[in-house]
Amino acid sequence: MSSTTSTALWPWRVVTFLVWYAKEFLLANARVTADVLRPRGRQKMHPAIIAVPAASRSEAEWALISSLITLTPGTLTLTISREHQILYIHGMFVDSREELVAEIQEMEDRMLGAMRRQPGDLTRPVEAPVVTPAEPSEDGED
Repeated sequence: MSSTTSTALWPWRVVTFLVWYAKEFLLANARVTADVLRPRGRQKMHPAIIAVPAASRSEAEWALISSLITLTPGTLTLTISREHQILYIHGMFVDSREELVAEIQEMEDRMLGAMRRQPGDLTRPVEAPVVTPAEPSEDGED
């Protein structure tokens, strides 16, 4: 696809993303509402915190994907590691880590396609980062 064609289709990508997100938002609302109204023993909640590799690069992309995740009922962005390109997400209905990661990454891919006039590179880290705790300084401050 040429850059002219990609740029010309950009407004259409924005509209299709907004329609897709509205549908996902309504489905998530229905799922959370149904679970809240179920008797306690039959609730389907399986809460978990997971790390999701991300393709976002700019401050605006990070802000929008974390806001979209938090606005969607049943999910919450806890923190972002821009250095490692990881989103830490709390999900209420986590049947499998891979399923929630795929859902979040689909949302991010669609969002980036709508935000970027040229969608470009959507690569994510493939390995979990190795993070070591910082050594405390001698004066007791971090």
